[in-house]
Amino acid sequence: MIQDEISIFIFLVILLAAIYYVAHLPYKWSQIIFKAVPTLLFCYFLPSAFVSWGVIDVSKSDLNGSLSKTLLPFCIFYFSLGLPIHQLKKLGKISLLIFFAGSIGVIVGGPISLGISHFFFPESFSAESYKGMATIAGSWIGGTANQMALNAIFTPSADELAKAVTVDVFFGETWLAMLLLLIPFQARINRYFKAKFDHQFLELHWEEHQTHKPFTFLNLLYILGLGFAITQIAQFSATNLVGLGNNEPIFQFLNKSFWVFLLSTISGILLGMTKLRKLYAEGGDVISTMFLYFIIASIGLKISISHLFSTPILLFTGFIWIAIHGLAIFVVGKWLKAPYHYMAIASQANVGGIASTSIVATAFSPKLTPMGIILALLGYAVGTYGGYLSAILMKWISVTY
Repeated sequence: MIQDEISIFIFLVILLAAIYYVAHLPYKWSQIIFKAVPTLLFCYFLPSAFVSWGVIDVSKSDLNGSLSKTLLPFCIFYFSLGLPIHQLKKLGKISLLIFFAGSIGVIVGGPISLGISHFFFPESFSAESYKGMATIAGSWIGGTANQMALNAIFTPSADELAKAVTVDVFFGETWLAMLLLLIPFQARINRYFKAKFDHQFLELHWEEHQTHKPFTFLNLLYILGLGFAITQIAQFSATNLVGLGNNEPIFQFLNKSFWVFLLSTISGILLGMTKLRKLYAEGGDVISTMFLYFIIASIGLKISISHLFSTPILLFTGFIWIAIHGLAIFVVGKWLKAPYHYMAIASQANVGGIASTSIVATAFSPKLTPMGIILALLGYAVGTYGGYLSAILMKWISVTY
């Protein structure tokens, strides 16, 4: 039985490598399995299975706590570092307005869907249910890094997190499929919306992202050195900020984790205006994504598969929630007379991440890929704080009921 943290971590690295190796095998059975069940779910639930089978004993370790403390601020810093502030104004107000409309749809959609579900199925929700749903809000505004940050801030139970992950992945994949399926009908949609076509986004170029440089020893050393330096500075500074505003109920979750993530985000945005931003495209994005999957796998160690579908009502809640997001996107899109590709890319930048947003953007035109990437990175920058606001509103709903 594997018990010490280092051995468990090594096992998870091997497991993740095996999952991705099988997922990329050129066989039909592999493609069928991983098309039906997203890779992300395997990364969450296979570690849980090995705990259930007695291969791993987590009773004497807190690997997730250790990784979240050291690696998650690193990830958030680099995702924020990659945000090209100077390019945001080139996107134009239409794409930004639709993006933030989608974000607001997620923020208010959480408490509304929780309130409706709680009214019809009160026995299916507890006073702590909002904590798991907070992680969905972070994911649907930003991405998995924001989801992990809100998990660290609100610390939902393992069962609540397992349900939230299932809802997030199920509706995230379904929403992506729907956006892609509607592309052949975009001409009809554009006529209905009386769309005005604005082609200024075609002038966007993101050379840093398009020309990935190969890893070198110095690049890797600089990336790790800068990322962990920011992490340590954020940890030290956050210690002195804990307790700020504790007398106000709305600030009760301003714990050390919140301040660490806020400082990491601000540091990334500010340093992204300097020459250091090149480190994002020179390997910072890849390393951060790899670290993020280590954290995901470590969370899987705490998840109980047996309770995964104990509350199918949460799927009903998720349906209402994603529908409110979609309604916000389409209402604002119609008001702005935006073409469908604006709405689809902005929406996926909320609900998905960089990879899936790039897929949607490229499905329209490869020239739209920079637009998708920039909006997705913007989601990483604001996702934790939009999710935090949504969680506060959901907590208020829980107390009201």
